[in-house]
Amino acid sequence: MAKQRAPNFTLQENTLLAHLMGEEYMNFGMSRHKLDRHRFTSQISSSVKKEMWSNVETTFNANSTGPHRKGSDLEKKWENLTSTQRGIYQDHQRMLTLTGSPPFNSKCTILTEAVMNVIGKEGVDIMGIGPSSLDTSILQLTDMRDDDQQDAEINMTMCTSSAAMSKSVSFNPKRRYTPSMAENGYRSATISPPDKPSPSCCSHCSLHELNALKKRKLELQIQLFEAQLARFDEE
Repeated sequence: MAKQRAPNFTLQENTLLAHLMGEEYMNFGMSRHKLDRHRFTSQISSSVKKEMWSNVETTFNANSTGPHRKGSDLEKKWENLTSTQRGIYQDHQRMLTLTGSPPFNSKCTILTEAVMNVIGKEGVDIMGIGPSSLDTSILQLTDMRDDDQQDAEINMTMCTSSAAMSKSVSFNPKRRYTPSMAENGYRSATISPPDKPSPSCCSHCSLHELNALKKRKLELQIQLFEAQLARFDEE
């Protein structure tokens, strides 16, 4: 006979688990989540972590109206929540940085907010030093945080350079346009194409690029009118 599968966790159970993992545990001065991620020390041993998950199991089942959950099942579920909800939160923040895009359906829920409030919205907290305390999943999460930090620095550089370029655009309305002399003796007006706008990294850059394009449009119109006037003078 096949083993009966445990029912899925409900939203209420997931939120309760996140709340318990964010609470401070005994006199360690840290939450249950940070204690679970902490390296092994003289005070924090494997037996302490097992006792912590046993405490989570007792408290969880005392406050839950659902079926009884084992400590091992709660531990696996919390690992799953921290992984999936972090990805959902990162996708949501990435979509918020895009300008000019239509409204999107965010997958962020109250569960995402509850989990991120526990594990931290800036990145994964890793306490202690030593290769024995870090597993491959934690190392991968650290690399992801470093990559996101580098992307943020690149976007900030693009934002600064774009703003500086917009401020450097100046136009003197008193300057008269002088058509160049062609080989056949006639004057010809050469109008350079507008600069290709760079992709906007934020709403601030988009506003500066829009103003720069408006100025460039006026310059081209004035050059066109001056070229027509010069042609009329020759005729």
